[in-house]
Amino acid sequence: MKRIKSEGKAVGLIMAVLFVLGGVLGVTVATAAEKYPTKAVTVIHGFKAGGGSDQLAQVTQPFLEKVLKQRFPNVYKPGADGAIAWKEVGKDAKPDGYTLTTCLTPKTQLNSMVNPNAGYAMTDFEPIANMIFDPGILVVAADSKFKTLKDLIDAAKAAPGQIKLSHSGNGGDDWFNALMITKLTGATFNLVPFDGDAPAWQAAAGGHTDVCSTNVGVVTGVVQGKKLRALAVYTEKRLIPLPDVPTLKEQGVDLIEGSFRGYLAPKGTPKEIIDILADGLEKVSHDPQHKAACAALNMVPDFRRGDTYKSFLAKEEEMLRKVAKEMKLIP
Repeated sequence: MKRIKSEGKAVGLIMAVLFVLGGVLGVTVATAAEKYPTKAVTVIHGFKAGGGSDQLAQVTQPFLEKVLKQRFPNVYKPGADGAIAWKEVGKDAKPDGYTLTTCLTPKTQLNSMVNPNAGYAMTDFEPIANMIFDPGILVVAADSKFKTLKDLIDAAKAAPGQIKLSHSGNGGDDWFNALMITKLTGATFNLVPFDGDAPAWQAAAGGHTDVCSTNVGVVTGVVQGKKLRALAVYTEKRLIPLPDVPTLKEQGVDLIEGSFRGYLAPKGTPKEIIDILADGLEKVSHDPQHKAACAALNMVPDFRRGDTYKSFLAKEEEMLRKVAKEMKLIP
């Protein structure tokens, strides 16, 4: 009987200790989440400054710093069409909320899908929120002999594979859109990848390539400054800042595409921290100054978070996988 009583007391003591520890640990986790972020949060980009990923950062992070009262510095690690940065964050970074990366739909999905050496998958991340949509655009040098989309398509058909088309990297939206234009028009281009949007359009502006598929937000100012000429925008209707630029649809090519841009954290990042970041980004999305900054670059605010963002990414990946199989990009 004494032994039974002793064992009962021991079990009771252990349960009490575990209860106290659980409470302490629970408070510790909650306190850590409540205090987050206590130091700078690094955002790693897989492309050079000046491209679409960087533009997301420039119109978002200064406002997010004010909301969360902490710095969000950018680190640029171009290479492998963004895979170097995505692998570093998805596979190697601690899931503590202090290392993030950007999600460029469809580029982030496509790269992991068609590149067997990408080294990451979408399952390596916790989606935080999407912030903007940036439509696609086709541009040539200001003094290019191609005055219209028809001029370009006719030349590409007459000399298959001879017209050089630059883009921001294999597996990205610009590359994918170029493939779709090829599929829809029957024209064949020599696709030339670069590490990001900026070097891609600069190659076209300098005459090193004949044409570039990029994003409206990246080159609107350059087009308005007469350093590039736009042949088409990949939108339903013409854009207010570029009223003289016809859509692809106007010119017989049924394609509406662009880039959705948001933020990702490493898989396993606590939900409390994801929510703090998403709450902060949602506040930014309602800020009139943020909206004005997006409008100045002709980027459309497109905020999605939580299950809405996860569902959007899943549906996009399903659609991209289907199209990639049809185009024989993957088995």
